[in-house]
Amino acid sequence: MEPETTTARPTVRNFGPPSRQTERMTRRLRRTWFPLARGWRMTPRGIRMLQRITDPTDRVPVMRGTLVEPTTLGGVRGEWVRGPRAREAPDGSPVVLYLHGGGYVFGSPRTHRNIVSRISHVTGLPAFSADYRLPPAWKLPAPVEDALAVYRALLEDHDPSRIVVAGDSAGGNLTHALALRLAEAGLPRPAALVLLSPWADLAVAGSSISSNGGHDTFIPETALRRCARVAADGVPLDDWHVSPLYAPDELQRQLPPTLIQVGAREVLYDDGVRVADVLARCGVRTELDVFAGTLHVAVAWLGTPEAREALYRIAAFVHAALPADAPKLAVRGSAAVDAATDESAAGANGGAPGVPGVAP
Repeated sequence: MEPETTTARPTVRNFGPPSRQTERMTRRLRRTWFPLARGWRMTPRGIRMLQRITDPTDRVPVMRGTLVEPTTLGGVRGEWVRGPRAREAPDGSPVVLYLHGGGYVFGSPRTHRNIVSRISHVTGLPAFSADYRLPPAWKLPAPVEDALAVYRALLEDHDPSRIVVAGDSAGGNLTHALALRLAEAGLPRPAALVLLSPWADLAVAGSSISSNGGHDTFIPETALRRCARVAADGVPLDDWHVSPLYAPDELQRQLPPTLIQVGAREVLYDDGVRVADVLARCGVRTELDVFAGTLHVAVAWLGTPEAREALYRIAAFVHAALPADAPKLAVRGSAAVDAATDESAAGANGGAPGVPGVAP
């Protein structure tokens, strides 16, 4: 597929039509997950209950052969995840810092361990998944401060050209926010950013919030707005410190090459597109992958062609951004990419997440 390019625009790749597997999951979620998410109250008690029922035990299915090492980095708890292809990576090799989604109200390295193990596998890189602070005890900017502490710690052993920062949904917001904080503080930028269905605008002002509201069976608009009010804790929702889409151009232009993936029918479609447009306008090398009809965060929906293509695209982008001595690319159609999207390739690393796939 030839990319579409124009002056001062992101490189856009379109994938589709929706697979049969994705269409089936969309119908199933409309009956099950969507009504529950739409009615959930984000009171302190409701948040704690949501965190309990969505966070699995330590026995999360991951790719067979994955190593998981709980640890602390920069004073922040988290875990190193090494997929089968990353197990032998030597000290000082390139790494991924992964920031999970969950609407800034729930989620953890455990809820996203399966996804991180597959990203680690296809890229061949160890990944540190950060357990940043959440409500009700903590609000923004605590998650950004935690991500910054982890990044500073990584810099002690890794050249910034060997660090990739990735995140999904609220974690995509956090990935973008971290890069802006680095630019503001004059700290070295990472090699690349990977934003998976990023929630870039807590003001929920994107046109797809309404235009895709009838198609997206995973993220209700009401849930987004409730999460935003909790996370921002009184900060104006269009302040760039909580909505990185609105950061000044002088900071945006200092960001590294960025890959953004979105679903054409998800409510956060416009968030991803607007971030891609802003970064490209500011001169940042930006690639935008659009999956027709896919669910929120394409890589999360194992067993679908969309997840397979999304993982390959992440691997290809990361490989191109890293130094020449980085692990070899897991090519499209390779056993590595196929295994990473095969549900049967999961072994118990110590229950499945309490929500399907990932959360907003």
